[in-house]
Amino acid sequence: MNMCIHGTITTGVDTLRARVEHNMARGASKFCSEWKLADTGNNEFVWLGNITDVEGMGAFLSTEEEVQWDKENGCIYKIYTMSEISE
Repeated sequence: MNMCIHGTITTGVDTLRARVEHNMARGASKFCSEWKLADTGNNEFVWLGNITDVEGMGAFLSTEEEVQWDKENGCIYKIYTMSEISE
């Protein structure tokens, strides 16, 4: 996994899980080869994904439809990149 999204969603993490599954079915799987979503309580979540095309994901998340969905569902988040630490 090379990307982490941490945030909150007022409509609940199950709503977000359904949206991620919807997005994967409509094309996000082109740049995200695997993902995990953890409900950390109080409508807070951590999403981890293996992103193969960061620009593609950025473009996907900034469409008018995605921005409006985030607004309607009270989804506020920060995106972090990660790299493996090994010896």
